[in-house]
Amino acid sequence: MSQVVLKKLVINNFGPIIKDCIEFVPFTYFIGRNNSGKSHYLKAIEILLASRSPSKSEIIALQHDRNQAIRLEGYFEGSQDFTSLISTSNHKQAVDEAIVDGIIKVVCILDPNNEEVNQFGITKPDGTIHNPSGFKGNLLKVLPESISITATADTIDELKNTQNTALSKIKREVLATFFEELKVKTKESLAKLDEYLHSVESGSRCPELVNFEKRFKEELMGEFEDVQPSVEFSLPDEEVIAKEMKIFLDDGYKSEIEQKGNGLQRAALLAMLKLLAKYGVRYKDRPSPIFLIGELESFLHPFAQKQFADVLQSLASLYQIVTTTHSPFIIKPKAIEGYRRITKTQLEGTHAVMPKLSSVDEGLVERHLENRGNLEGLFADKVVIVEGKHDENCYEKFRELFKIPFPDKKFLVFVKTDGKEQLRIARKFYGGMGFESVSILADLDYLFSRDIKHLYSELGINDSLSDDYRKHIEWVEDKDPSLEKVLELIGGKGFPKDHDKNLETLETKSVFVLKHGGPENYYKNNKGEKDGWAKLKSESDIEEPKYLKTLMEKVLS
Repeated sequence: MSQVVLKKLVINNFGPIIKDCIEFVPFTYFIGRNNSGKSHYLKAIEILLASRSPSKSEIIALQHDRNQAIRLEGYFEGSQDFTSLISTSNHKQAVDEAIVDGIIKVVCILDPNNEEVNQFGITKPDGTIHNPSGFKGNLLKVLPESISITATADTIDELKNTQNTALSKIKREVLATFFEELKVKTKESLAKLDEYLHSVESGSRCPELVNFEKRFKEELMGEFEDVQPSVEFSLPDEEVIAKEMKIFLDDGYKSEIEQKGNGLQRAALLAMLKLLAKYGVRYKDRPSPIFLIGELESFLHPFAQKQFADVLQSLASLYQIVTTTHSPFIIKPKAIEGYRRITKTQLEGTHAVMPKLSSVDEGLVERHLENRGNLEGLFADKVVIVEGKHDENCYEKFRELFKIPFPDKKFLVFVKTDGKEQLRIARKFYGGMGFESVSILADLDYLFSRDIKHLYSELGINDSLSDDYRKHIEWVEDKDPSLEKVLELIGGKGFPKDHDKNLETLETKSVFVLKHGGPENYYKNNKGEKDGWAKLKSESDIEEPKYLKTLMEKVLS
């Protein structure tokens, strides 16, 4: 498989994107709310690699600021393997010279108000754009073709040009080996026909054609009597034959794929993508395409979404994949580097945030992501990290009984870990994933753990507080005291000095600690039962409801 890979894209003045720079890996996926601008990243790649420039009205519709041009810059790796495809020598030389350390920078400028500014080319050392006549077609030969698959594609629109749809392009990909054989068979089959039509020397040419040319010449008179007419034919090659290839589906009514309904079209697309993932073989004489897939899971059952995620993961070894998604099944430990979180503000527009997880233990990240319920958190605006599944259910019950609403226009999720030892790591993980709002809601014994010493350091708080708490209850063992032991010892010794002040300091850092144990210690009639939250019916079933309600309001604000 020969690939030219998009490594980086710089976007200026494009839709909701005022200015952004995004790095890409073989499998990159954008997640974010509807109308946050995810699809514009795919559209920018599509326009950058398109052979046809958008119309004036299309450019206007894509501008963020109508007074400024759209500028797209793509950085591609691997083009040096395909410069032999460029037919014009000076164009090839320009491309060869533009490839630095294996990377070529391609620039597209679109301005509906000044067509002279519109350009597609490579930058010269002086910063100007090299874009002579005919250069675009040659430059595109060393770049990947884009195959765009959208969840809401209009069948009628696709039928306007059935040779340039995602379906038609994927058909060529799936049948790549066949087309290589077809190329050979076509030449073999047409050799005799070519001889019949054109071979004068061998005497095999059609006599009727020879006679026609002779008679035609005889009829040319006067000053044109020396003109020699000839009849020549352009024989079809495998590409011409391929254009006439059709795949029919019979669902009670036999017709082409392109004439079927949207749902069946997408099912056919998925089936062909599965074939590509299993048997894909790409021509080695040109770059493999880049797939731009927009929320295809919209038409799929959750089980099929999971299958689709596996297909995309497999395809990424053969083709570069860029997709937008709302499906948690896309997110897997081995695909986490491709996560791009979309944020949008009125002042700064749309931005893509990529993960920075170099300081987080890979094993812990993998265990966290394998907990299927936690994946929902990666689509949230705000996460609150709790110690376990009972805590998650309990705090949701408290919120319900206290009638505390979720933040307005914010998607908030309680994310569970496997105990207090992972609270800090989970916080670091979500911070690395680009979350600005990450909170911890911990049991009292977390203040007496060894791990909180590291959390204090990360928060810029004096980490000696951890030792002070352990000394206060005279705890000298290496292992952490259990919650029950902490409550027992606190019952006799009271809280350490400045305990309330310390809790307030932690709250300013979005770390909240229950004063009197874990959530199960606030059940009035079934204290200590981990699943006692299920029996809570009203505020009267809760100890210290006023304190808990205030705490929950702080956590959820």
